Amino acid sequence: MRKNHLLALLILIPAATALFKPKTPNQDTIFESLDILAEIMTTVQENTPQKVNSQELVEGAIGGLLEQLDPHSNYYNEDRFQTMKEDQKGSFYGVGIIVGFQNEQLTVISPLEGAPASTAGIRAGDVISKIDQVITKELDFQDAIRLLRGENGSKVEVTVLRQGINEPISFDIRRAEIPSENVRASFLLDEKTGYIALRDFGEHASAEVGEAIQTLQARGMSQLILDLRGNPGGLLPQAIQVSSLFIPGHKLVVSTKGRLQNSSQEYFSEKSSPVNQMPLTILIDRGSASASEIVAGAIQDHDRGLIVGINSWGKGLVQSVFPLSKGSKGLALTTSRYYTPSGRNIQGNYESLEAYYNPGSSEDLYFKPPEKEVIFKKTRHGRDVMEVRGITPDVYIDYLKIPEPVQELEFKHSAFFNFAAAHQEDFGKVDLDFQVDSRVMTSFMAFLESREIDTVPLAEHTELLKLKIKYQYLYIENPKWSWEYLMKNDHQVEAAMELFDKAAELLQVYNGSSEIRSGYSQELKHYALLKKDPASTASLQPK
Repeated sequence: MRKNHLLALLILIPAATALFKPKTPNQDTIFESLDILAEIMTTVQENTPQKVNSQELVEGAIGGLLEQLDPHSNYYNEDRFQTMKEDQKGSFYGVGIIVGFQNEQLTVISPLEGAPASTAGIRAGDVISKIDQVITKELDFQDAIRLLRGENGSKVEVTVLRQGINEPISFDIRRAEIPSENVRASFLLDEKTGYIALRDFGEHASAEVGEAIQTLQARGMSQLILDLRGNPGGLLPQAIQVSSLFIPGHKLVVSTKGRLQNSSQEYFSEKSSPVNQMPLTILIDRGSASASEIVAGAIQDHDRGLIVGINSWGKGLVQSVFPLSKGSKGLALTTSRYYTPSGRNIQGNYESLEAYYNPGSSEDLYFKPPEKEVIFKKTRHGRDVMEVRGITPDVYIDYLKIPEPVQELEFKHSAFFNFAAAHQEDFGKVDLDFQVDSRVMTSFMAFLESREIDTVPLAEHTELLKLKIKYQYLYIENPKWSWEYLMKNDHQVEAAMELFDKAAELLQVYNGSSEIRSGYSQELKHYALLKKDPASTASLQPK
């Protein structure tokens, strides 16, 4: 069974609490089963033709046990438990590089400015062949990350392969504290529209969002887009705190129900918010899960803002993290389901893991809901919301489809990254004003031809090619610049901006200044339908 470690909604259980283990009614049966497991392990170790690793056997048995429960209960060995805790804390000790697999090799995507790796001379495009003496092609992504991290001030040797240099280059790098920001980016899209992208719900998520809002308000922001696309979740208390920024006043944010009495709880917003209230739109997609869905569900059920995008993932389970082995390891165990303020549980059916991990389009569900098969709930002010897998947006706006020839360049050939990495300094200063002119395009086409990539099908996609080339150059130089550039050219962001009149109207309803108009929801669906069909001659502005 494939486990997804990212889609988490976590409650951290203190070690002292986890150590208190009252005797369960079936404890004798548990001990009998453990005796059988120990007997099997002993038999395996004594009789298999090859030598076996007892620790791997134990972890495999634990994995098999948890597979009987649900897709989100997970065991964390010592290394991965440490990584999980670091990810939640907001900082870690490492070298300061964004890495990923390009051309099936562990590759530096972008060194963080001022971090140890950048200072040492590591560049975007460098292929990491070894970390200390460990060959990276034998590692998965998480293991590579763990090796790059370590104690503050400790050294790590990173060996890279660099284009144009025949011999490997080794760097001795001293680890330092690297901030792990929850807010990916925040900026003004225009003189009054603020944009904040929240990466995940770590320990400082609400503080970072609140600070970003106050900074943007000081610069003139009077309406906000909160982007939760691709946000896989995090800590339950942070989901409540982020929601409290927008729906203060001790309002219900989420409730949980479990088998044990202490797992059934109601969670309410703070009495006040440190930020001024304004029209709000929230962007979601299939990568929005768990804590993201709690925030989106609370905002939607209280009629506080508009939800725009496509259906979210659909994870309505809560994991409690129990420390094991004196706190060195951990168990993330599903202990309850959660429900939005209107009473929706949005957990997807996981009887078929293939269907669960590969959900189909929810477009038909939005435009043509099967009334007999779907349960409808009511928001605080009477709007209908569906209890289905995930949060269904108020306005369904899908991603624009990327033409197949461009998809092949990006995902099959990694052409945009490879080109930018190989020509980082060929076209002058790179910043938000960088232009992909004819000289850059001529060089790019020559680069493709040198790799025997057919350029003929690309002729009609020049503007899209320019966008992706500029994005990649900006990402190498400064990931936040690339995100700002991308969002100012984003189809769903554009729709969110066009819908602010509707978001402002909803804010008046939330404040009690007016009531929901009878045709309000139909107008939102009409707008979504027009956006779905760009060939329509009707105005795309909401009526």
